[in-house]
Amino acid sequence: MNNTKWNEIFQAFYNSDHIVKWRTKDKENGFMSDWDASWSHFGCEPREWDLIDYLQIKLTLKNEEFVLDTLKKIHVPADVEDNIVTVYGYRTDVDYL
Repeated sequence: MNNTKWNEIFQAFYNSDHIVKWRTKDKENGFMSDWDASWSHFGCEPREWDLIDYLQIKLTLKNEEFVLDTLKKIHVPADVEDNIVTVYGYRTDVDYL
């Protein structure tokens, strides 16, 4: 994904009233962040978007419709499994929401 898409995701969830937990996996070192609900941590500058292997977002009964609708509008490569959306930075073999 390009920086524009990552920024769109950040802006959509940062400016939301919904509680949306996320975590990322680093492409270079494999580090998986802890679950976090503060989107300001996700978008802190300078953000090295190209180091994100994937972003995971927890779906709940309260946020599921909002999260999925938002990601569909942005049109991102992702899949949903076990109430977690995984948005991929580099994979090309997945469908887009």
